[in-house]
Amino acid sequence: MDSECLSFLPRICVALADPRQSPPDDTSLEKLLDWFKDLPNQRNVNGEGLLQQQPCLLEFISSVCKCKDTDHAILSFTLKLTGLLAATEQGFSLLEEEGLLACAFKRGGWCAPDLWHEPSVRSGWLQGLLHTLNHRKALEFVRENGLIKVLLHLQNDPSLFVSSLANEVLVNILNFMTSSKMSNSSDAVGSAQCPLGPDWVSVSSEIIRAGVEALGSKKHPQVIQGLKLLSLVLSQCGEPIRSMLWKDVLVPLEVLINGGSGLLTLPLMTVLQAAVRTPLLSQSDCKVKELMEAMLGAGNGKDCFQCAALIVTLEKCPEELKRKAINIILLPLRCLSTQLQDIAEKELEIVVKKQLSQKSSCISLLLQSLSGITELAHTKYPFEDIPQVTCSVMLLLRICSGHRPSFSLPSIVSTQLIGCCKVQRCGLDTLDALSVYNENLDLRHEVFGVLLEYLQNPDSHATVLKKALQAAVRWVGVCSPFPDLLQFISRDLFPALEKRTCDLRWEVRDSTLEFITQMTAALRGNTGYAEVLHTSSMFSILLSSLADVEGYVRASAVGAVGEAVTSLVQQTELLPEEVLTQMMAILSQDTEGFPRRAVVKAFTSWLKGTHPLPALDQSLSAVLSLGGNDLDWEVKIHTLELADVLMERTLTYCPYATQISSSPDETRLTQALRKLKDLGLLDLLLNSLFDCDRPVCEKACSLLLKLRTLAVDIDRSDVVLDVCGNRWGDEVGSRYLNKPQAERSLCVINGAKESCEKMDSDLLSIREISLPDVVRLLDLDSMQRTLILSRDHVVNSPRSLMEDILLSVQQTEENIVDCY
Repeated sequence: MDSECLSFLPRICVALADPRQSPPDDTSLEKLLDWFKDLPNQRNVNGEGLLQQQPCLLEFISSVCKCKDTDHAILSFTLKLTGLLAATEQGFSLLEEEGLLACAFKRGGWCAPDLWHEPSVRSGWLQGLLHTLNHRKALEFVRENGLIKVLLHLQNDPSLFVSSLANEVLVNILNFMTSSKMSNSSDAVGSAQCPLGPDWVSVSSEIIRAGVEALGSKKHPQVIQGLKLLSLVLSQCGEPIRSMLWKDVLVPLEVLINGGSGLLTLPLMTVLQAAVRTPLLSQSDCKVKELMEAMLGAGNGKDCFQCAALIVTLEKCPEELKRKAINIILLPLRCLSTQLQDIAEKELEIVVKKQLSQKSSCISLLLQSLSGITELAHTKYPFEDIPQVTCSVMLLLRICSGHRPSFSLPSIVSTQLIGCCKVQRCGLDTLDALSVYNENLDLRHEVFGVLLEYLQNPDSHATVLKKALQAAVRWVGVCSPFPDLLQFISRDLFPALEKRTCDLRWEVRDSTLEFITQMTAALRGNTGYAEVLHTSSMFSILLSSLADVEGYVRASAVGAVGEAVTSLVQQTELLPEEVLTQMMAILSQDTEGFPRRAVVKAFTSWLKGTHPLPALDQSLSAVLSLGGNDLDWEVKIHTLELADVLMERTLTYCPYATQISSSPDETRLTQALRKLKDLGLLDLLLNSLFDCDRPVCEKACSLLLKLRTLAVDIDRSDVVLDVCGNRWGDEVGSRYLNKPQAERSLCVINGAKESCEKMDSDLLSIREISLPDVVRLLDLDSMQRTLILSRDHVVNSPRSLMEDILLSVQQTEENIVDCY
């Protein structure tokens, strides 16, 4: 915050401290606090801190705390601000000398004690206290004033936000006691120089004792808060605090786990997950592994599966425990397969009779099982029999689509599963993830069979179809080396896709076209697929989809056609004329932005290809012109990306840099720049530089900076631009007139030096200007720095924020009436 902004602080403090003024909104106050966060550590040239430079802050804190009518939002803001100012030892000392710390943080320090009942005030008090805990003096203040008891009381606050903050402050205190910031006085917990002082022992013991008592409480909310405190300590605190607390909570933890309360499953697992990530796991007397095994066997089947799903996601987990959890996760799928005889009768009763046969738990149990398998597949976990797992997933998907298995299932299971979109989507995600296992490649015919059933089923939900298509893309990719894939695509897949491109639901048509795009990209370079695609009726269907009534579908059709043409070009090096015609028609006539964006991206993709396309070269000028003048800013951005690729190709002497003159005097660089000029690329960049959309200007500026490094190497008369008829002409002219006299005399127009007086008088009649002159007149470096700063840089500056606050708190009664 600069000195000009700091000059607003006295007025801000007076306005906020006045109880007669309406307080600003909470968002403005929070933004103001954000600006304060870095200020306490800053010093002026005299070495003075913020409180020394701005004594109005001390007066503000005192005034708010002593005011009986202060607003709760202002008091909360003041408490947070006091904590920020006390974050440094110097600031803390100044506040303490003025008695403002006790005034703000000691109970009874305010003249409006009833405001303590406001959750926002209690939250502000906690956040302010948390800000101060950055040095030893602050911790001493907390201990000496008995604030630990207040924090422990707030741990059970009815407001979840307040209780969570209280836990955070308590953990911060415990963590601070083991940090190096305490060791300079040999008071750090576990210090090697000196045993723990009795005062600090009492503080840590009080917090730990409260945590143990919370776990043994009969009140559920207190147990939850105790578990939250324990998980935070395990995650954030070091030794010996962590071991001290774990030793004391081990017995009540065992009681809670063996109690089998389903309401505590998640918080208990959070604690154990935190413990697994610490050295406690390797210490046998800490019983971390035993507690996790007990969680797997405690409670009902639903909680057991929930615990197993959490265990398999742990990074550090004993392999034996992980295998046990995986067996539990696989159990529901095994119950649906022919492997029932391998399951113990007790487990069968728990899982099948009590879970799968119950309407309320059947779906959720299967979803947990599938999600667990998916998570494991993403890590490529070595299942004992992955083909069997995959077969079980496929069987479940078939049951969901109406298939009757060879063995009997409870009627409630079949009723719940047939047409169940949740299970179908989750099962297809799992089948997708299982494609990473090479052992499953022998099952490719069965997998494609299941996926084809879903694609052909007229009753498949649109979201289920999308999942089936996503899985199909993955399996097509991994099965591309097999020659029988093309037969499946041409004989089975394409007919199913052709029907889906005519589906009444636009989402289905859109997903189908996206799938064709992805499949074509995955099989790029496969000559057999390219031939099948272009000799079948599929390519004609893609072209007809360019005229779909839905803009999203037309955009996806453009992408599919673009990818199909790429595969064709690799074989024939020809760009079909009908494709170019339809693409240009969309770019010039389509009323929606999505298809037009897709067209420009398709041209960019073709231009990046390794094969030169003469037909493409002839259309680039029109594409740059249409795209650069489009009303959609994203179309313009994509057009500039096309220009970037074209510049790269042309200036590096690729086949697109065709020579336009055989004169031996012209360099290849001059030829390339003239080529870009003839295509309209230079006009595109200059017009885009002054576009109304900042991202467009920024992209154009970066491309012009590339050109500037090359333009200095050419003669001014080599590349001359037309000023008339271009949006950038007036801007360049005005910038020329604002140049100093000495710089203007260097400008060359039409290659001839003229007097500045004549140039000034004839400026409006200038028709041409050289490329080097343009890039020199435009202060591109300065423009780029300005453009990089977002529009919010000015709107959300500290000064703007303070002005808004002053206006909001100074609203008079007349203003309010006038507003209504």
